[in-house]
Amino acid sequence: MKIIFFSTYYEEYLKSFYKKRPGLRLEAYDTQMQILKNDYFGYWGSYVDSFLKLGFDAQLIIPNCRPLQWRWAKENDIIVDENNWQFTIPVEQVKKIKPDIFYTSSMFEYFDWFVDEIKPYTRKVFGWVSCEIPKGAKMNKLDLVLSSLPYFVENFRKEGLKSEYLHAAFDKNILESLKPFPEKDIEFSFVGNLTIAHSNRIKLIKTLIEQTPLQVYGTGIKTIPDTRSFFTRIFTPSIYQQRFMGQSWGLDMYRVLQRSKITFNAHIDISKGFAANMRMFEATGVGTLLLTDGKMGPLKLFKDDEVVYYDTVKEAIEKYDYYIARTAEREEIAKKGQMRTLSEYNSDVVSAKLCDFIKKYMQ
Repeated sequence: MKIIFFSTYYEEYLKSFYKKRPGLRLEAYDTQMQILKNDYFGYWGSYVDSFLKLGFDAQLIIPNCRPLQWRWAKENDIIVDENNWQFTIPVEQVKKIKPDIFYTSSMFEYFDWFVDEIKPYTRKVFGWVSCEIPKGAKMNKLDLVLSSLPYFVENFRKEGLKSEYLHAAFDKNILESLKPFPEKDIEFSFVGNLTIAHSNRIKLIKTLIEQTPLQVYGTGIKTIPDTRSFFTRIFTPSIYQQRFMGQSWGLDMYRVLQRSKITFNAHIDISKGFAANMRMFEATGVGTLLLTDGKMGPLKLFKDDEVVYYDTVKEAIEKYDYYIARTAEREEIAKKGQMRTLSEYNSDVVSAKLCDFIKKYMQ
């Protein structure tokens, strides 16, 4: 059985990735794809590897990766539309592969006419949706919608859509790629994005920067309001800018998490207390103590002795102060969290669950 995993990668990541490897864009498509997969951005490449073990013919398409996609077009004698290549090339890829399942991430720009274009060449189109859904998104064109937010699943079913719950995962192979393990030289970190969809996260990060040694790796540091005078802002970096350590992607991101004694997590505003974002698995997977929201949430994937939950920013600060001073307790919780992720939330286990859904909905 053939399956395509279809996901865009952050433009910032792709720019950084190819900048570090200036000759890679000239390499063959398969070479570029393998090196991209080996950097472990997201988990869609890990799905491919797990499904290959399950006996599938599995392939990954990254439609917005220009060097990769244009190389595929060249190797397959495809005339590229300069203005629409992010759509026309993947249509040609689907036509060539003719998958049984086309599984796409939350890329709503591909949920409309693009699905119509590829439907004749694939048996089923599945989608993963765990973020805010824009108005007018053509969800009804998907044969199955999966989500890590249980209330999303309930809502989709009420709308007459087939939907199932499936959380994210951690690829155990990442640990091998991180060896030798670095020293834990970062006291307290936050790795992630700050956007208009993360208003609560921004407030939390602002307070934590002001009251703890939190270092921020990611994007959107300028979304934190700087209330100093105009001239002061021009000539003196804010404390928030001083704590911004730059962007960190792929294996570099995992190294930051692994170097951290404690890492902070705050879910997107729409999560409604369900603690199930990627950071839950990334941080625990590399053996770092995770300080996360979700204390009062309706579903907990980790026990209270596997991660540290907070309910308010005051509690988050108190728990940071407590665990940073108690190395043995901190490391014991981190170890238990890692054991949980490696045994129950690894990419092979989650892929097997996805495989069960495929069998159920291929009828």
